[in-house]
Amino acid sequence: MKSNMEEQEKKKKRTLVGPSKLIFLILLVVSNTFAWFIYATKIDSNVSVHVRAWNVVFEAGDNLVTDMINVTVDSIYPGMDDYEYEIKAYNRSDVSASLSYEILSARILNQEYITTVGRAALGQLPVEGDLTSAQLEAKLANDYPFSIGIDISDDVIALGDREETFTLSVIWPYENNHDDVDTLWGINAYQFKESNPLDPSITLRIKIIITQNID
Repeated sequence: MKSNMEEQEKKKKRTLVGPSKLIFLILLVVSNTFAWFIYATKIDSNVSVHVRAWNVVFEAGDNLVTDMINVTVDSIYPGMDDYEYEIKAYNRSDVSASLSYEILSARILNQEYITTVGRAALGQLPVEGDLTSAQLEAKLANDYPFSIGIDISDDVIALGDREETFTLSVIWPYENNHDDVDTLWGINAYQFKESNPLDPSITLRIKIIITQNID
């Protein structure tokens, strides 16, 4: 009788231990898997900083690397926390490389822009009124009460495992001496989100280009 009771106790213990170990292993695998992907981190409760690591490795005979990125900002308003999106490009080849970018398209609330290079990427002919990438970049930086700025730390990535950073920022200070414009665009931004709660207020599609410098 005692032997049967001991056997039953052992079975219960095996039943309890098995699933807990299985859950731990699943969590371990999942956490390690996510470590390989692009990640977004929240710094305190205000500023969102999105960081992507991009290892640039040139194979023999390949001297061009491109990456298409989509940047979205969910909502905008006067006094919003600065938004920043970063890509870190690492040059792991044995020669230097040139870093550049082209804006393919942008949507600000209900206003959409497609650049001439954006049309070409879509296989479309240019449309009258299309802007160049540089013209659209200037418009995004200067024609709104908020500024959308693009910057690269250096347009040359030196050899020797060096890194450079591509940064896109959206800044809308609360007090910038343009109260009427802030009010108008603040109302527009609010009404847009009311009508389109699932759509981001700002969307940009950008092509990052890295070209190997071959003498």
